[in-house]
Amino acid sequence: MLKLIGQLLYVVGRALGGDTSSVKEVIKPCGTIDINTASSILLDKLEEMGDDKAEIYLPDSDIKIYNKSEVAKAHELKEVSSIKYVAETMDCDDFAAELYGKFAGLVWTNIHALNWFYDEAATFWFIEPQTKVLSKVLENWQGEEIRFFLAR
Repeated sequence: MLKLIGQLLYVVGRALGGDTSSVKEVIKPCGTIDINTASSILLDKLEEMGDDKAEIYLPDSDIKIYNKSEVAKAHELKEVSSIKYVAETMDCDDFAAELYGKFAGLVWTNIHALNWFYDEAATFWFIEPQTKVLSKVLENWQGEEIRFFLAR
């Protein structure tokens, strides 16, 4: 209901000549995959990495998927990556928690926190929230063992 009211106010504002250029489009999922498929993809990713110790937390029976090109240009990702890094105050876990609060899953490695999502082809992607880089694999500085995956 609140979403409809917001859309109505947006349309009325434009009709009255208001400036809506500062309104940012919120990223929306393009679909879902079931929990079994999501779990299989994560287990395959762990096997690919030679890692069998990670915990997987999938809180819903359907996991949201996103269009990769929309994620790459998402306002939410730009907003989080623009936050100033401050050691021990606003560092990797804080950036990852910020993006988790917006749309992406959370992943912790043995040395780093970052995010992840499934795209429209059910492909798994890591997201480095500090640099906006999307990748199918971890870089060496991001760690080599996954501690856990937490879905949205």
